[in-house]
Amino acid sequence: MAKRGRKAGKALSEREPVLELGPFVQEKLDELEEFLAEISGELALRRGGTQLLGELGHPVELARKIALSGEDSFTYTVTLNNVLSGLIWAKIMMNEFGDRVCYVPVFAVLKDARRHGVGRELFSALEDWVATKDVSAIEFTTLPGDRHTKNFCESNGLIARSLKMHKAIRGR
Repeated sequence: MAKRGRKAGKALSEREPVLELGPFVQEKLDELEEFLAEISGELALRRGGTQLLGELGHPVELARKIALSGEDSFTYTVTLNNVLSGLIWAKIMMNEFGDRVCYVPVFAVLKDARRHGVGRELFSALEDWVATKDVSAIEFTTLPGDRHTKNFCESNGLIARSLKMHKAIRGR
């Protein structure tokens, strides 16, 4: 894992935080399950509620799905001071327009870690990986009201391409 931070003899609270970025490793499956359980409420809000989060599955199922993803997928984690604080999982697929893209079903950073650039580190690693693949774009799903994710995506060069509209039918 790449490390970033100072190694000075100052107290931890006075030192720059230590970020470690690297590919997910199977030995960290339990830690990944705990992280996904912690972040699942926020993911549900970003994806339109637990109904739409259901396509990803329960945190334990999702962790196993991520762990078993093949070579056409990208899974990186960031630890901040030895605590798993961010995750990006992306996979190569055909989108609804027939383009071969890198789709990001899970991009999550603990709220307290965002100010330390964890999201930027993860996205930068994804861009490096995508540069070696035959894809036309990187795609995320976010809701119109999720300003934080929308702003993050736009600051990294992504633009809104479509909106998926939804109206629940009572009794169904």
